[in-house]
Amino acid sequence: MHVVFHHPPWLERWLRSKRRLAAARRTVRHVRDGYWVATQPSVEGSIRSRALRWQLRLSRQLAHILLIVGVLGVLIVDRTLPLQSLTNPREVSDAIVTQLSSVVPAEQIVRIAPAVRHTPSKTVEPEPIAPALRAPQPVLTAFQTTHMLAENETLAEVAERYQIPLSTLVWTNQLDRGDALRVGQPLRIPHLAGLTHTVVEGETLAGLAERYGVAPEAIATFAPNRLPGGQLVIGREIFIPGGRLPWSNEQEAAFAQRRAEPVGIVLVDETNVRSGPSTDHPRQAQLAAGRQVALRGRYNDWVKIEIGDITGWIRSDLLEVDPAQVAALPEVRDFPPPPPRWVWPARGVLTSGFGPRWGGFHNGIDIANRAWTPIVAASSGRVREAGWCSGYGYCVKIRHPGGIETIYGHLIAQPVVRVGQEVSAGQLIGYMGSTYDRAGGGYSTGVHLHFTILVNGRAVNPLRYLP
Repeated sequence: MHVVFHHPPWLERWLRSKRRLAAARRTVRHVRDGYWVATQPSVEGSIRSRALRWQLRLSRQLAHILLIVGVLGVLIVDRTLPLQSLTNPREVSDAIVTQLSSVVPAEQIVRIAPAVRHTPSKTVEPEPIAPALRAPQPVLTAFQTTHMLAENETLAEVAERYQIPLSTLVWTNQLDRGDALRVGQPLRIPHLAGLTHTVVEGETLAGLAERYGVAPEAIATFAPNRLPGGQLVIGREIFIPGGRLPWSNEQEAAFAQRRAEPVGIVLVDETNVRSGPSTDHPRQAQLAAGRQVALRGRYNDWVKIEIGDITGWIRSDLLEVDPAQVAALPEVRDFPPPPPRWVWPARGVLTSGFGPRWGGFHNGIDIANRAWTPIVAASSGRVREAGWCSGYGYCVKIRHPGGIETIYGHLIAQPVVRVGQEVSAGQLIGYMGSTYDRAGGGYSTGVHLHFTILVNGRAVNPLRYLP
């Protein structure tokens, strides 16, 4: 009985492929081991078989060498040029499908193509051409640097060097106060145009923005100001980006040419600037400690200074100044004489004023006190008369600048000064008494000082001059 087994078609195809593979492997082994020589007994065939075996060995070694060289070449190319730059994945996929169409039926290509198209590939990022971007560095201060003013360097040159407006340089360093510039003076250089402001009580962000012509957000969001929530801090200096103050062409031209010069620094608060080199000259202004004044001249222990619109004199010991600079200054004498400084001529009670009295006219004032009360010169001047005077008894008459003369009558004894003597305000000239000259029309009812002021020979009210 002969039994026939029927296999499914897929199993038949698999068995045939296995048989073909086994036959191919046997053929390769026979060729490699020389089994086929038995069918070629001749000597010539034996020689050919040995030569063929050597050729096969050499070809395998050559294949190995070529494989190594190829791998090394791929590594070199991969290091210098990314593989992605040589091939396009879509082009590769299309090329594979084209080649398969020549050897594989169309229905199998349909099944293979999706697998090729959907084969996952690792995306490799191309190497950047430019350096990677970095996060911006936070700005911690409004100023980029501090510049030390050099000799003969102008403010215009400093502003041009750092590419900032001249007005910004002036405003951020408070140079508009009028202080002089000195060699080596530090000047703050901001990053951008604007000005500084120190917050005082009662100020608001909106008010500052309106005053300086900027938006409130420009002040609040400027990082160096450190204003969380836009809240101002009293006493803190802030920078107003883009802020402006009135600025004219004349100011631009004047500040552009300013440069370092001989300077003195005020040492004491409320230092007096006087109209001349003495304490008798009137005060023109007072300066705070730290202000810088330009030195213009000298006279004795005084220095002529200039600061802003003020020109005057300061005692040299009230300034931090180089003695060599002071000695090099020109001596100045074109100052006005000191006006008379006035003090009360005696202590006591004012018993009679200037003007009509007892049917007549009283040309002075009376100051009463006990006998021998000191009497002093009411202002500096030169003694014109001292001794017994008509009507006044013992008296002193002093001439002062400006056509002014003072008279001190009814002294108790001979004055302590002499004719022609220079006296200063407050200097002792005699003592209070009650002497008078009846022949000269004088009269005294008690111890007192009669004090008269004449201006160009005419009596005036002394209270207009006495402090």
